[in-house]
Amino acid sequence: MGWKIFSHSVFLLNHNLRDALRISSPLIATMLLNLFLGGAMAIDNLEAGTPQNTGPNLLLTLLSAIAGLWVAVAWHRFVLLEERGGSLPTFHGSRMFAYFVVILLMMIGLALGAGAAGAIAGIALSNITPLFVLAMLAIAVATLWAFYRLSPLLPAAALGESMGVKQAWEATASISGAVLGAALLLILFALLCGGAAMLVWFQVNILIGVILMGVMQWAYTMVGISVLTTIYGIAVEGRNI
Repeated sequence: MGWKIFSHSVFLLNHNLRDALRISSPLIATMLLNLFLGGAMAIDNLEAGTPQNTGPNLLLTLLSAIAGLWVAVAWHRFVLLEERGGSLPTFHGSRMFAYFVVILLMMIGLALGAGAAGAIAGIALSNITPLFVLAMLAIAVATLWAFYRLSPLLPAAALGESMGVKQAWEATASISGAVLGAALLLILFALLCGGAAMLVWFQVNILIGVILMGVMQWAYTMVGISVLTTIYGIAVEGRNI
């Protein structure tokens, strides 16, 4: 089932490629800004021997975050509500803010839980390095699993649907193993994409490698959003894939 979730997410992107490019245009624009402006600033600072100017970097980071929220909300709504928008995706400011708050709270909660578990493991296993490493790996996998168990909260925020933590957890109970499988496949996909781009970078041509890395980053981001969308469709709306 994990493979089905992942492959369906890739299918959503491939089957709706033109719409995906249109909806993700704000993200593509900020990626290009980061590539050209960020790269140019880094080169200028390196040549001048001065430290990086944090102002423009913070602005680029803020623009990237806004674009990411914009695209995530728009893609969820396109797939689940068939909301098409215009040449640019519809800007749902309130939904984007809700999405940001939900993901922030999720990350804080999961980080606190993982930190507490890591501290306990560190105290109990500090003198047994192999077991400590295994414990850290188990905590990382458990945190990833918990994130995707709670992931319906994010599309729900994008759609304006009311959903609590308990509801999200219960909704994904029947596919709890599958969501972890899909998450691990997504990580493998990211590693393969990054590895392919770096191979081209070092063995073929730097410019082609940079372009390929940008394309792979876009594909990984959109597939990642699609995985969240697919989980919501199955767990909450009862859709078949």
